Amino acid sequence: MGKMLTRQEAWELLTRYTKTPSLQKHALAVEAVMKYFAKLNNEDVEKWGVVGLLHDLDYEQFPEEHCHKVVEIMQEEGIDDFYIHAVCSHGYGICSDVKPEHIMEKVLFTTDELDLSMHFA
Repeated sequence: MGKMLTRQEAWELLTRYTKTPSLQKHALAVEAVMKYFAKLNNEDVEKWGVVGLLHDLDYEQFPEEHCHKVVEIMQEEGIDDFYIHAVCSHGYGICSDVKPEHIMEKVLFTTDELDLSMHFA
């Protein structure tokens, strides 16, 4: 089992790879929605929030490798496969062949596409 992240650890990792304010704002918006749905489903709010924060971890620096480079980054950090699978699944059918299976992954898949904040920053 790999490392389970706190919200603070996830934020520090995100900001190491993501400097653009609009992309950080997008991550925060997805985090908020994920936490809301975690609460509705009696799930782990912090875990779901961390997945929301990190879902585009590789996007700014590696846009052509989005949902692929993140695996390498997270494995180097010793992060649990739970997070890696979830983050990769949000690009299913677009830039990833990792299918969303858990309800959290399905929520992330839809939430990411609904948040338009990054497009109007």
